Amino acid sequence: MSTLPDHVVELQVDGTAYSGWTTVSIERGIDQMTGTFSLRLAARERTGAEDWPIREGAKCRVVLAGAPLITGYIDSLTRFVGPDERGIDVRGRDRTADLVDCSAIHKPGSWRGRKLEQIAAELVKPFGIAIELSGDTGAAFTKFALQQGETVFAAIERMCRYRGLVAWSAGDGVLRIGNPDSGASIGRLAEGENVISASLTGTTSDRFSDYIVKGQAAGNDQRSGAAVAQVKGEAKDPAIVRYRPLLIIGEEQSDQASLKKRAGWEAAVRSGRSQQAQITVPGWLTADGKPFAHGMRADCDVPSAGIAGQLLIERLSFSRDAEGGTVTTFDLVPPEAWTQLAEPEPKA
Repeated sequence: MSTLPDHVVELQVDGTAYSGWTTVSIERGIDQMTGTFSLRLAARERTGAEDWPIREGAKCRVVLAGAPLITGYIDSLTRFVGPDERGIDVRGRDRTADLVDCSAIHKPGSWRGRKLEQIAAELVKPFGIAIELSGDTGAAFTKFALQQGETVFAAIERMCRYRGLVAWSAGDGVLRIGNPDSGASIGRLAEGENVISASLTGTTSDRFSDYIVKGQAAGNDQRSGAAVAQVKGEAKDPAIVRYRPLLIIGEEQSDQASLKKRAGWEAAVRSGRSQQAQITVPGWLTADGKPFAHGMRADCDVPSAGIAGQLLIERLSFSRDAEGGTVTTFDLVPPEAWTQLAEPEPKA
């Protein structure tokens, strides 16, 4: 564990820790598979100090208070010099960035009777990334096939949508699949106490009155023809009183139970995410000295912005610069925005 002060960010590369960054920006979220970082060190005087031996493409970790925030690679490196300063900019992402960037290539490219975690494990194996599950991943897929040119992340996300699950990175280089809501609380965010600024935005533009998910089911000796040619699942959002239907075409063979679950997931997530709160607080750490984390909850009391109750941290940004100081900005939503829906038990 680091012996440096709590609010010092280390960039660890090849066994060496670099600190003293004058500008810091680190972003993580349960709505994105990979976290990002941007670190800048600028010296006002052009000293003769030796340049740090950091290179683009290198493995790295970004560590705060002994906890890894990013475990991945340096994407880009910029060295700069001017009349009054010289310095370095370093940017990078989690290891899971390769799953976002790279195409899903697998032979034969389709699976039958395999569970989500089995297919995902085969897709991420070439990248050396481990998978950790939280919760039940549901029934095996009757058939799942890769789409031409889609990324590994897109394929995994497509499977997750049919099981009411989420894929995300916690900063340690491991891909999580399951329910991102840890249930843990960072404590109280209250107006007049520790809130620098806050806002609440409500929108109905991504919500619909009716959700219809259609797909095809695999035939067998007992079921064929019209019974399997097209199945569908439906859900409603009672808060949308005017007629706003959304039809979603299922990508894979499905049964009515899984399609109904997908429709319900769409309704629940879109409803929850229609209320987006943003709160900025001083510092980067909880009361017990640990970095704030996405997937945790916060007890919010900001009456001037209409923010109240326990909300889920969907996304957060650690930042430090000369103007704003050391702050954390939270994007928060109602917990139901990322609810894991229960998988119906298959009938015997």
